[in-house]
Amino acid sequence: ARRLLGLYSFVDPSPPTSTTMGIARTCQRCCAVCERLGEAFMRCGGPVYVALAGSLIVGIAYCFVNVILPLSVDYASAIGLLKAAAASFLMFNIMFNYVMSVRTDPGSPTERDVQLACAEIGAGVRRFCEKCKCPKPLYTHHCAVCRRCVLKMDHHCPWVNNCVGHRNYRYFYNFLAWLWLGCLVICHAAYAAPELFRSPPGAKRVVRSTTNGQRTTTASQRSPSPFASDSQHSAAMFSVLIAFSIFIAMCLLWGWHVYLTFTAQTSIDYYEFSARRKAARARGERWKNPHDNGWKRNFQDAMDEHGRYWWFMWAMPRLRPHRGSGVFAAID
Repeated sequence: ARRLLGLYSFVDPSPPTSTTMGIARTCQRCCAVCERLGEAFMRCGGPVYVALAGSLIVGIAYCFVNVILPLSVDYASAIGLLKAAAASFLMFNIMFNYVMSVRTDPGSPTERDVQLACAEIGAGVRRFCEKCKCPKPLYTHHCAVCRRCVLKMDHHCPWVNNCVGHRNYRYFYNFLAWLWLGCLVICHAAYAAPELFRSPPGAKRVVRSTTNGQRTTTASQRSPSPFASDSQHSAAMFSVLIAFSIFIAMCLLWGWHVYLTFTAQTSIDYYEFSARRKAARARGERWKNPHDNGWKRNFQDAMDEHGRYWWFMWAMPRLRPHRGSGVFAAID
């Protein structure tokens, strides 16, 4: 009886009416318009994001070296000078990798050398971009903001006004790493300087005194502070707050890219590979990325460092972009 009731309760859906189709087309047009507006905003607002990020980096670095660090370090001593040099090198690496992330072209399959590499692979390149009229190797995707295909594209970052791809991924990765370390150093320096959390120099405290246990008089005195002005104290507190917030964000973002680098993936292709693993698991099989050569080789390939001291040189500033072609064969 239950089976019969289940059969009779099933009703074939009626074909969509013209009204329903009209509403669907209207929603589709609205979504397309919103998508184009978002792309235009990203394209026009990119320089603003870069100017804002650069100003924050320079301002916080200046406040750290000239206000926060002197509270716990004596620049007149040898150790103080060594710490100041290390802090300056840290801030230089942050700014250097950020500028290189902005200025370095990530690479595109429209370039002649890349097309020759695609021709050598032949059947390994199975996709073709109708907008760019060029082949699309594995990990290559079309960026609607940049209006072109990008080699080994990870994502389009508005903070660098550029796509993060094959040739500038090293700079972006190192920027995240040095920024994480810099924010950690700023938070530690603030923790080691309790004077930072005292009242600003302009603040007044009330001093009470009694005479014969009956009469009370009050007077105001300025609180002792190592800062020259209220604005200097506010700038230091603001820098520490921003550094702590960025440190928490970098723990997630940089940690995510460490995982992607060790497993030979990009942020975009991670979802496709996850779907492949899920489908293989449903069939009782195990799917593995054939371009995954182990965490060490994957990291060396991503950072383009294969020498004896790769474990150290990957984090050092370098003007030369990635030497590889960025062309990978398709995965079956």
